[in-house]
Parts: sequence; structure tokens; C-alpha cells
Amino acid sequence: MGAGAGVSAELDRRLMAAALRIGRRNLGRTHPNPAVGAIVARVEDGNAIVVGRGWTAPGGRPHAETVALEQAGEAARGATVYVTLEPCAHDGKTPPCASALKSAGVARVVMAIEDPDPRVAGKGRAMLEEAGITVDSGVLADVARRDHAGHISRVTRGRPQVTLKLAVSADGMIGRREGERMMITGKPALTAVQTMRAESDAVMIGIGTVLVDDPRLTVRLPGLEPRSPMRIVLDPSARLPLDTKLVTTAGDVPVLVVVGPAAGADAKAALTAAGVKVIETTDGPNGLNLPEALAELAREGLTRILVEGGARVAASLLADDLLDEIILFRAPVVVGPDGVRALEGYALSAIERSPRFRQIDAAIVGDDQMRRYVRA
Repeated sequence: MGAGAGVSAELDRRLMAAALRIGRRNLGRTHPNPAVGAIVARVEDGNAIVVGRGWTAPGGRPHAETVALEQAGEAARGATVYVTLEPCAHDGKTPPCASALKSAGVARVVMAIEDPDPRVAGKGRAMLEEAGITVDSGVLADVARRDHAGHISRVTRGRPQVTLKLAVSADGMIGRREGERMMITGKPALTAVQTMRAESDAVMIGIGTVLVDDPRLTVRLPGLEPRSPMRIVLDPSARLPLDTKLVTTAGDVPVLVVVGPAAGADAKAALTAAGVKVIETTDGPNGLNLPEALAELAREGLTRILVEGGARVAASLLADDLLDEIILFRAPVVVGPDGVRALEGYALSAIERSPRFRQIDAAIVGDDQMRRYVRA
């Protein structure tokens, strides 16, 4: 829909862009709720004065609209509210945001997209319009759909959004076959991955990567350490050693292990006793049913999962058509014929030249090239 009376479409876009920017501040910290941004503005003679800003708090409460309205106070009466997702219309731990907007006396609400959650879908808009509030939608909708892709995936497909990060050499390898740990990309790319972790609900790897690298998978950027996401290990036979960095730090940052029917009862009990959450799936390729595992992770409240390794996990997700986004870092180093290919059983062309994916971004990150692909 178009802009409200006396408000230019360009002003609507600028204010919605600002709402989207602040909404991203808590990406990875609001699940199972979406990370929403809201701005309250008084618009007069084509100019806007922002009187309130809000973004969803860690844990999902309070909602962005509530925070922005509280900051605006009486200045919200007659104002316009820009919100990146349709205001909720159902009672949960707090009253509906649509009711809060009505009580605040706002004159207009501009929302980027409708919320596909069946508890909301169109109902928030209807509540506002029944109260005499003008509602416009579709402003920067494409950007909002990307920002809220995890929430949308969880409520429409019953699984989190899955992003695969691959760091490959110039000859398409991710490491050496003998299991020796090898850094492929440079420090700037590693820093970019740390930021991706901080904006994810969970980071996921396979048991092979754990046995070779013994990673922590935490966020190590100064000031962002508390934003370390849940760590997930795909481990069909429950082989995760109890002395790994993941298990010994499970009390600080949660660890979840996905096992299959081959996992022994004693191994599962030992992991549980060490503070690791264990979920089970039925059998499937490589011993796990991945669609089933992702559905269970969605029930755990996860919306955004970053996959960091290894080759078998990446190939399995690709084979099951479970990848929504792929971030490919290509380094100038050459590993040689004894290296481990990035996708077990597949060439990189399965991503780079596949009709299933389209490239949406490219950048130089230090000495490395980064390309971003999404579902076509």
C-alpha cells in the first residue's frame, strides 16, 4: 500500500530501513520470537521526529513495539509506528502489541510484512483497522523477509532456516585428508564468521569436525562473548568425547547432540550427565534423519542455524534440500590432491551453478572472496 496522507513513500522507506537496522541488534538472541524493530515517529509537513525506538529483547520479551511506545510516552498519540513485522494479536506472556498500539492512540502503523504465524496472520492488522488506525504494509518487504527468514521458516515449514558456511581453498578443499587441522581463510573472514555466529540461534557441526578440531564454537569478538549461540553436534553413534571443549563448557554455553538409533544407552546417559542435551532421530543416510532433526530443533525454539562443517554434513543437507543460504569463502591457498573436498560426493558446482540457488552478494574479505547464495 502507499504512504499515508502527507507522508512520502521515500520517508516511509527511510524510517522502515531504520526500524530494520535496530531490529537486527538482537538477531540470535530472541528465539523463539523474531527479532523485530519498531520506530515511533511524529510526521508533520513531510518531516519526521523520532520519539521512540524499540527492538525485541533477549528471550523474546518485551516486544519491540512495547519498548518503543514506552519510550515515546504521550508523544505516541497521533504518531506513526514503523514495525518490521505485523504486530502480534494474541495473548502470551504479555498482552498483544496490537492492543498496546491501540491504547497508545497511534494514528498509523506501517509494517514491512505480515506475520505468517497462524496466531497473528492478518489478525494484528484487523485489530488495528477496527480501532480506526490506518495500516500500510509492504515497505521494504524483501529486506524484512530476509531478516525474519528464521521465524518464517519455523512457522511455515516447521524447521529453522539453515545457513551453510563453507571456507574452501582455490582447489575446492576444506582441509587435509590426514585429519590435520588447517586454517583455510584469513583473519578478516574468520572475524566475519564470528559475527555470523553472534547473529545465529545455534551453530552446527558434525562429529568428524569435533574429533579433528576440538572446537569451542563460541563467539570470541571482544564484547560479544555473551552472544555465543547454542552448539549442536550431529553425532549418529554418540561418539562425542566427554573431555572435548564443547562438553567441558556445556555449563557455560548450551550443547545439544543429535543422535541416531546406533547411539548406545550408556553413551547417551554419559552426555546427559555432563550437561549435554541429547535428542534422537530415526535412521537415515549416514545414521541420522536430518529433516526429523531440524523439526525437533524447531520445537526447541530455534529459528536460525549456522552450519560450519564438515564435508559430510554439508553434502547431506544439500542432498536433502535443506539449505536456505550458503556463504562461500574462497581462499587463494592450494591444498592439493590429498585434500578433503568441500562437499562429500558433490562438486562445488552443485552450489555455484545449480538452478536451486542464486547469488545475491559478493565481496572481498581480506585476501579471500565471499559469495552469498540463497534459494532460487
